[in-house]
Formats: sequence, C-alpha cells, structure tokens
Amino acid sequence: MKLVNYILPAAVALLFCACSDEDKVSEAPPQPHEVTTLNVDVVLPSDIRQQWQNSIDWALDNISNAQQPLSHRVELNLRYHDEDTEDLDALAYSLTHPEAGADTCHAIIGPYHSSNAPIFLSYAANNRLPVVMPSCTSSELQRINAHSTNAWFLTESDITQCEMMVAGASEMGGSDVALIYSNDIYGQSFRDWFGYYATERQIHLPGEGSTAYTPGTDLTDFLKTVADDLKHASLIMCIALGDRNDFSDVTEQVRKWAAQTFSDGKEVQVYTILSDTALEETILQNDGLWFHFGIAPMAAPAYGFIQNYEVRYGALSSVGYSQMYDALTLVALGAARQHAYGDDCVVAGRVVKYAVEPYGPLLTDHMRSLVASEEGTICGWDDAGLARAFRLIAAHQPLVVTGASGSLTFDEESHTKVLNSNYMLWLKEYDEENGYHAMPIFYISSEGSSTQASSSTLWELDKQWGQVFDNVTVDHDLQEVADRWAVVVSPSTTWINYRHQADAFAMYQTLRQHGYDDDHIVLIVEDNLADNSRNSFTGEIFVERSSGHGANKQSVDEDVRRGAVVDYHFSDLQPADLADIMMGHSSPRLPHVIHPTAASNVFFFWSGHGNNREGPIWGNEDAKMFFGKQRIRDIVATMAGVGPDGVVGTTDSLRPRMYNRMMLALETCYSGQWGEMLEGLPDVLVLTAANAHETSKADMYDNDLGVYLSNAFSRIFRSQIAAHPDITIYDLYRELFRTTKGSHVSIYNQQQYGSVYEERMSDFLPE
Repeated sequence: MKLVNYILPAAVALLFCACSDEDKVSEAPPQPHEVTTLNVDVVLPSDIRQQWQNSIDWALDNISNAQQPLSHRVELNLRYHDEDTEDLDALAYSLTHPEAGADTCHAIIGPYHSSNAPIFLSYAANNRLPVVMPSCTSSELQRINAHSTNAWFLTESDITQCEMMVAGASEMGGSDVALIYSNDIYGQSFRDWFGYYATERQIHLPGEGSTAYTPGTDLTDFLKTVADDLKHASLIMCIALGDRNDFSDVTEQVRKWAAQTFSDGKEVQVYTILSDTALEETILQNDGLWFHFGIAPMAAPAYGFIQNYEVRYGALSSVGYSQMYDALTLVALGAARQHAYGDDCVVAGRVVKYAVEPYGPLLTDHMRSLVASEEGTICGWDDAGLARAFRLIAAHQPLVVTGASGSLTFDEESHTKVLNSNYMLWLKEYDEENGYHAMPIFYISSEGSSTQASSSTLWELDKQWGQVFDNVTVDHDLQEVADRWAVVVSPSTTWINYRHQADAFAMYQTLRQHGYDDDHIVLIVEDNLADNSRNSFTGEIFVERSSGHGANKQSVDEDVRRGAVVDYHFSDLQPADLADIMMGHSSPRLPHVIHPTAASNVFFFWSGHGNNREGPIWGNEDAKMFFGKQRIRDIVATMAGVGPDGVVGTTDSLRPRMYNRMMLALETCYSGQWGEMLEGLPDVLVLTAANAHETSKADMYDNDLGVYLSNAFSRIFRSQIAAHPDITIYDLYRELFRTTKGSHVSIYNQQQYGSVYEERMSDFLPE
C-alpha cells in the first residue's frame, strides 16, 4: 500500500450534487408494491450509535426514496443493541441461532470494537450471515478472516493507518518517532507495523521505540529512554489506544513529561499524532494537550459525502460516518439483487454454489456479486445513484457501485475486504465559537489493487530499504574446521504458538540432512504438539501441509517430528542452563551438551517470541522471565575467549576459544536487539527475522488446525539451503529480505565476520 495523493479539502468538487433528469428520483405517486423486510441487527456502543444516527437516518431515507417507482422494495428493520452493556456471546448466538418462532436476523452491522468481532464472526460463519463492520480495523482480525465470504470490512486494516501515521510524522518533518499503543487487539496492529514503516522511511526510533499501555500504566521510564536517545530536534509521539477513555491519562503524562524534560533549554520540539479512536468530541475537550495532530479514516472528499453531510446537518462528518452509510446501502442493494436473481449468483465470473448446507447463494453472496462487478453503469452513493442502482438490479443490468466512503474496491479473493481507504490528518484547534475541534490539514489516500488477494494485501508490502554491506576482509587466523555443532531452541509451549516448535523441528531435520548426527545437535522444545488433543493429525507436525484429512491427506506433506530426538523439554530448563549447554558443562541434570573447540563451527537457531527491551524471551508471549541481552552477550563472549577486560585472548582472561565461527539465526520479534548486543565479537554473524524495533510475522495459516504452521524467515531459510547448499550469505539474505513479509531481515556484526558476498552457508550446513 503506497501513498498516492494529497487532496486539499477546498479544492474538491461536489461530484454528486448534480444529476441528469433521468437519474432524479421520481416524484410520481407511490405505486402498489411488494416489500421484502430485512431484520438488520446493529451492534454499537450507545454513544457511537448517537454519533452515527444522522448517517443511519440518511441512508434509510435514500434507500426508501430510491425505490419509490419500483414494484418491489427492500426495507431495513434496524434492531439496536448496546455493545457496552449486552452479553455479546449470548447476543451473537441468539442472532445466528434463532429459536423457533423468533424473527430471523438477516445481517449484522457492527460491532464497533475489533476485540468484540470474533464472537460474532465465529457464530455467523456456519450459516454465512453477513457481518458488516464499518470500524473494525485490526490487521490480525482481517487476516484471520481473509477467506471468509461473510466477514465484511469497510475500512482497511490498521496496517494502513499505521503507515499513514508514520507518513504524517514524516510529512511534518519528524526525525525521531516513538509509539504508545494499547495492550489489546487494536494496539497490536500498531505495535506490529510501526517499526516496519519507520525503517522504510529511515526515521529514528529512540530508546525502546514503543511501549504498551494498560489503564494506570506509568510511562515515566519509557519516556525517559526516549528522551535519552533522541538524535534530532523534532520528536513525534504517536499514540494509538483502543479504549477512548485512556487518551486523557496518556496525553496528560506526555504533556507533563515534555514540559519537564525540555524546559531546561534543550531545543527539542515534541508533537503528538493520535489514532482514529481519538477523533471524538469528549476527547477533544478533555485530553491533556493544548493541541495535537490526529490521523483517521475518512470519506474521500472527491466523492462528496463530507461536503453534503455538512450542508445537510450543519456539522462535520467524522470517523465511521460514511462507512456506516455504506454498510446499510450494501445490505439493501444485496437484498434487492437476491430477490431479482434468486439462485443465479455469479461473483467475478464464478457461479456461487456450496458443497455444504446452506448450498445456494445467500445475501452475502449477492452483496459480493455487486462489489465484484467491474463493468456496467456507475452508480453513486446518493439517492439518485441508489435509484439508478435499484433500477438496474431489477432489470438485470450490470452496474458498478461506489460508496460514500470512496471507491468500493474489494479484494479479489473473497470480495469482502475493502482495499482503498482515505485518511485525514487533522489538528486540534480552539476558537470561542466551537471550542476545541478538529481542523482538517490534508487527506491521504491509500492505493490498493483489485488484483490482490485479501490475505496478501495485509502482508505483501514492497520493502524499499535494505542493508548495504562492505566487502570486508577479516583475518582472524581461523583454524581448519574439525567439526560442527548446533543448538536449536523453541521456548514456546502452547498450541497457539505451534509454528515456533514446528520451525525448530524443521530446522533439526535440515541439520540432519546436512550431515549432523544427534550427538552434535541439542534440540530444546516442549514437544507437546504431536499428541495435543487439538492436533487433527495425531503424532505429526507440519510446517507446510496440503489440504485433506486421513486417507485423503496429500502424501507430499512432511512430518517434521518423525525421527527427531528431543534432548530437553523447554519447561525443564532455566535460562542459566543454556550457558552450560553451549559451553559443554554437562551434569546429571544436563547430560546433553555441545563440546565445541577453537576448530568448531557452531550454529544456533531460536524460534519464539520477543520484546522490544530484550529481544528473544524465555517462554511464551506472556513470559515474565526474559532471557536477556546481557546474558546472550556473556555466553558468546565467553565462547569467543573475550576476557572481563573485553580483550580477546589476554593472559588474564584464561578463556580458551570455543568456536571457529558462529552463526545465530533468530526468528523472533525484535530479534535485532540481540544482533546489536553481539556487535564487536570475533567471527560471529547474527541473522535476524526482524530488526531491533520490529515484530516478525507468522504466515502459512492452516484452517484445519487453526494455527500458523511456520514463519517465513525460517521456511525460506530452509528452502534456500536445500536448493543451494553452497549459497553465499548475501544471496541468502537477499532472498530472505525479499520474501519475509512485514519485517526487515537483518545481518549484524559483518565487520567482524567477513564479506557476506564471499562467505558461504556451507560453513555451517555443508552439502
């Protein structure tokens, strides 16, 4: 997704104010007609419903007026539910599984919060009931539902909003950026992508770069690390919070910190950019900042909704207004098409039919058919455009619908995830007449493509920034290689983290295929996947899998657990044990260790979670015990023969060298933290899935198992070694960089290792 244009509000024409006589809604007396009534359940917080009520009423009026000349009409019977007070699980179940005699729910609009959406999507999946979400923007939520034909997302994911936030910071001249995000599914999108986009724009992330916020969090320590590591005189603090009530506390802490820290004459300008949830009247009046900037998805000015809304209601349009309007009109148009076409439903040239009940096309399929059309008469969002659309549907004529929010271009795979969104950068300002209010600065549009599949639009981003390497020569008088040792670690123990252990087992198999025997590998995994009760393939673990179960399962699948010798269950070890294993200190409790010498090449692989303070962590994502940057530095430095004085091979160190060359391949979020920590050590190369400020991303999701099977970094690493055993480190890096989605694969300590253009992976994984 790339920035394509900046649109000044004053320069926008009202494209939909005028229409031809043919398109005007008929003023003829109403004719006898047949009515199809749809029960549409709207699930929103009560205050959001009040804010969106004008859009709701406007859409209903236009839907009704547009159908006046027709003999068949669609009416929407809206039933409202308060998202903040209802038992959402009970509500979702009752709507999707109505009791005998109860009114059928035909569509759900909402919920407002991404964290509540999985409840409704889970229950609605079996009968393919459309769930139309104007405001759910979690990237993980959209990714998991990428193939769902009933999960409608009317705003791009927060991957795009995060890009727009960083782009806004860049346009404002920000040289340093930092992020405070909420510790929930909403904040996760910003956490996952903020470092990626900052890297792409080569903006410095000071200190820890980002931190999670939960109500009551004291941000003092984080803000201090930011202040201590500033490189420039302009800092943009980005704040993305899922709960609207949190903004006042966070902004007040930032305001006080900035006033106290930079009041001593230090010439640093601090600005804030807030995410879309901050664009609300109560926040504008009550947050702790005199002024700030914000970014929010908004209707595209060129489509006229913003201007017409202001004329009609004497107020500014805000977040979600146009998407709510589009949600109602899409449901109504889909219902009209369902009545007109029945079981004749074609989506992008394919006849819709299902192998499981309900077999025929449903409302969601007819909605998909509408938005999938690329040829036909263009129909706008207003009453005249809707009148044309309803008339063409009744006449079985092709049409292309456009929305109040902008071009309704949806993904090619499911046709339910919008690819284009418009974002407004706004400034909080004050005047006596309006008090504090949001003033639009400029609009930024994102560019999507209908040729992209829904799953790939969230991940396959063109990386522009890559490392540049020196063709260095390092002479450390290395010995001839006598043997090779490997340590493979996965600290994850839960089913949801399947991919980490699976990648560890797969790396073990790669080592065996390249000549390592079990005496020269230490494998540390929990080994609780193969016989897990949720494993549909008992006894087997996969990193890539074809579809099908039992006898129908494809034989090309490789069980990476088969024949593996597990040396330690992860939960039986403590962080200090890894030092003994790496340095050959065996004991009755630790019988399996490696025994490297100055003539040994050592390969170390770690697949798990990480954090932005310490890099790879000891345990699952909620682990309270970090392994520690200093701990890994101490282990490798000791093996390098570096004494307490930091000098290699000094007489006072009495430390023998314990490797010839060493490579660490790290598949975790923020794995670059370890890479930076190991800089300067002789003949050590660190290859990471992400840099010090980025999360790494899972891929290869398996619908049958309900988990991710592998990470791209690990999978591509193995495949490249298999195809090119003598591959240079640079060629491996280049392929990893190109194919690892959502993070920047990085190499550290090259200056102490040698030329990546000449050194080869066969040092560790010979043919």
